[in-house]
Amino acid sequence: MSNSTEPGPGPKRRMVLRAGAASVVAAAAMRGVTAEAAAPAAGSAPAGARGVAPAAASSAGGTSGAHAAPSGRWDAFKLSPASRTVAPVAVHATTGGVGAAGDLVRKPGTAATRLSGEGASVTLDFGKEVGGHVTLTLGAGTDADQLLGLTYSELSTYVSTTSSDGSNGGSNDEPPVCYTAQPAGRISTRTSVPVSGTDAADDPASQLRGGFRYLTVVNQGAGAVELAGVTVEIAFAPNTADLRAYPNYFSCDDDLLTRIWYAGAYTVQTNIVANNQGRVWGPPAVGWNNGARIGEAGDTVLVDGAKRDRTVWPGDLGISVLTDYVSLGDMRTVRDSLQTLYNHQAGNGALPYAGPAVDFIGNSDTYHLWTLIGTASYLQFTGDTAWATGIYPRYKAALDYVTAKIDGDGLLDVTASADWARTDSDGKNIEANAIMYRALVTAGPLARAAGDTATASDSTARAAALKSAVEAAGYWDGGAGLYRDKPGSTLYPQDGNALAVWFGLVPDADRAAAVSKALGARWTPVGALTPEKSAQSVHPFPGGMEVHAHFAAGRDSTALDLVRREWGYMLDAPQGTASTFWEGYRTDGSSDYTGSYMSAAHGWSTGPTSALTFRLLGIAPADDGTAGYRVAPHPGGVGRAEGQLTTPAGVIAVSWRDRGRGEFDLTVTAASGAVGEIAVPVAATGSFVVKVDGKTAWDRTARAYSARAQAGYVVLTGVPAGTRTVTVRRG
Repeated sequence: MSNSTEPGPGPKRRMVLRAGAASVVAAAAMRGVTAEAAAPAAGSAPAGARGVAPAAASSAGGTSGAHAAPSGRWDAFKLSPASRTVAPVAVHATTGGVGAAGDLVRKPGTAATRLSGEGASVTLDFGKEVGGHVTLTLGAGTDADQLLGLTYSELSTYVSTTSSDGSNGGSNDEPPVCYTAQPAGRISTRTSVPVSGTDAADDPASQLRGGFRYLTVVNQGAGAVELAGVTVEIAFAPNTADLRAYPNYFSCDDDLLTRIWYAGAYTVQTNIVANNQGRVWGPPAVGWNNGARIGEAGDTVLVDGAKRDRTVWPGDLGISVLTDYVSLGDMRTVRDSLQTLYNHQAGNGALPYAGPAVDFIGNSDTYHLWTLIGTASYLQFTGDTAWATGIYPRYKAALDYVTAKIDGDGLLDVTASADWARTDSDGKNIEANAIMYRALVTAGPLARAAGDTATASDSTARAAALKSAVEAAGYWDGGAGLYRDKPGSTLYPQDGNALAVWFGLVPDADRAAAVSKALGARWTPVGALTPEKSAQSVHPFPGGMEVHAHFAAGRDSTALDLVRREWGYMLDAPQGTASTFWEGYRTDGSSDYTGSYMSAAHGWSTGPTSALTFRLLGIAPADDGTAGYRVAPHPGGVGRAEGQLTTPAGVIAVSWRDRGRGEFDLTVTAASGAVGEIAVPVAATGSFVVKVDGKTAWDRTARAYSARAQAGYVVLTGVPAGTRTVTVRRG
């Protein structure tokens, strides 16, 4: 496939402006930063080369799981289609002269829906988020040389016969894309040449629509058109032969939580795209163009959203990589996304705010840090020391670049302030310092893997100093039970407070619990408040951080209540996709990203999926980024759960049952060396006995496996590999 438009230099979310300095302003509007903060650094790398076709689906596509997870009741919650060719499941609406609208769904190929006269339309509902190229099969009763227009929408709110929901990032002027219809003919948005509605008609395949639930077909002529069939050829995750063959799974007796886990997995799956199917930048004046080269290694990259921006954004990876890992296991795509970012590293060590075709480099300290964290996570989740050591010189240059911004007081002073969409993103804000802390903590294992013990030691020391500096600098407001965004500020951000707890920047468990309690007190009926965006914002990106924070604080039921409230709202909202999670919304449920421009399938909004595996199910990688896993269920009122996680040491499978009255059953299956600790919840008071395979390990006294009581758990080390059953019973 060739691109009809050369990828431009710029950004993401808004404006009518197109290139040069104007595109910098557009990107600034997108992330809520100033044009000066968004301007690319001198010496930034050029955009990547164009034009590689998507990889054929095969096992070589790079999922880390060697085989699919076992089948079970959880399969009913999977949203991934069994076939790459999908058809609509319902008619959402019609306008004008429409005959037998339902036949298009009930009798495809054997009956036809007739659109008679200009303005006659049918809006088809695919029942969930889909994305790819559309094929229309036309009946013999179609009048010659008719015009058919197509519009797309993720949310029912923005279904329209006159425009698609916004996606191009500039004008967002996206009128119906029109094609010529002929009797008994066929229209394919992959190969048919559009007549109008796009500036990219010379590259038909660029009209791939990455994410939508609703497709509206509009008769633009005076005659009649017969629609005998409508299908979509799914384009996402082209490296996966069977979209439903996840290597990992999750299930619990709360169906809503299981649905949310799988919706998060599906959201991220829709965000895995072919390297040459990204959004072109600068944006066309009319329509969209999804024919940009956005990846420079392998065949696929993990982008921010299905509909848009279809670009690698490092901050988004901070959540979506975790989701991918615990569900799809597609770590090759993660590696190739990171490699693409490093390919565009500036000479001074600065990493991109966004990958190609956006290519803003050196204007975001936080997104720079998210790339470092993502690199360490990739190593931890895969054990791929060959790639990690190969990339290490670039990683080290990036680490040196950002640690040079740590001031004499031990705190990071943000000078490149582009961020997600938060306000007040410069200076020594708490969010950036929490991310800096995590980057320093995880730098140690990566540096040691590369043989650089000096950097490992230095990073550990810097992390400790930063933690002390935060405590001494006046961020903490004991009355509010929250951290200020900056000393003296009246803003108490969701992101910075959640990250402080999740990443372990808090000094102790009491502080973590206080933050968790105060954050929970700010919830709205549709989710947790995000005041650093606005007083009416509910943003699932920092919201996912908050879910992890509640678990880290030991407030498991609070974490699950938030998951049900915020992600349950998105999943069941009547205007939603019923399958994927939104970029950001307001307390009234409306878009918080310029109306229809909001992405409704955004990987950064999938935080609960990893939290449910790591915390509720209880299979978690080491907190400090080192190798090894811990099994420690956090029931939070849930009665039963089971699932598995594919790790570098093999599959870890867990199932557990909370029997009530303090009694608990846990079964763990793992290979040798995969699990370092197993912990079971045990009440602090009362007489309880913990047994492993029927033999006493703890009865308020350690009897085996170095058993110890710690923070509401009994922790066991050295439990042999294989399948082991740990029980807690009243003594």
